Amino acid sequence: MLKTRLHNVAAHLQDGVSLVETLVAISLFSIIMTAVTSMLIMSMRSQQEVNAHFRSQLDAKVVLYDMEKNIAEAKRKDTSDNQPLFQDDLISFPSQAGTNWITYTYATPPGAESPTIVRINTNTRPTSFIVQSTDKQMINVNPGSDLVTTVERVPPGAPIFTYYGADGSLITAPVATPRNVRSVRIAFATFVSDGHAQRESVVSSTQINLRNF
Repeated sequence: MLKTRLHNVAAHLQDGVSLVETLVAISLFSIIMTAVTSMLIMSMRSQQEVNAHFRSQLDAKVVLYDMEKNIAEAKRKDTSDNQPLFQDDLISFPSQAGTNWITYTYATPPGAESPTIVRINTNTRPTSFIVQSTDKQMINVNPGSDLVTTVERVPPGAPIFTYYGADGSLITAPVATPRNVRSVRIAFATFVSDGHAQRESVVSSTQINLRNF
């Protein structure tokens, strides 16, 4: 009896695997690999979106810190008696030492498709504000992928910079008498999109008191 069973098993092994069994195995393997690949792609895509969103928010925090540090210490004039420029989307002022100028502007850098906050450093009071490729994008809007960070006004059409006097009254930009400004409010929103959908925008804002005015 045992001998007969062993003989049958050996005969089946010698017959090999049929073409139908091979095709079924290949089909199952293909289905499994497709499912695994799709899951990996979705996971990578999700991680890229999270990274882009995190990067945009980190950039926003950095730009606020940078502005708070520099604008608070702005001088009311430089060594040549040039006064700061206070506009809706631009603020330009002498640094703490009064020997060089720092400009923040809401503009579209070369190669980018949308505006962002750009910092321009110059040795003297700038006469034009054309953004160069060497100027620093404070919030990266051109990450080199299909995930794009956008910087917007809050609410739409509102200025990036708003100015107030010593009594808290609003000073309309462009400011004719810069020394009347005692604080600057900054507000903007960032969001990440991939062309089909976009994450909810995140508003960043702060109000900075000027110490040297």
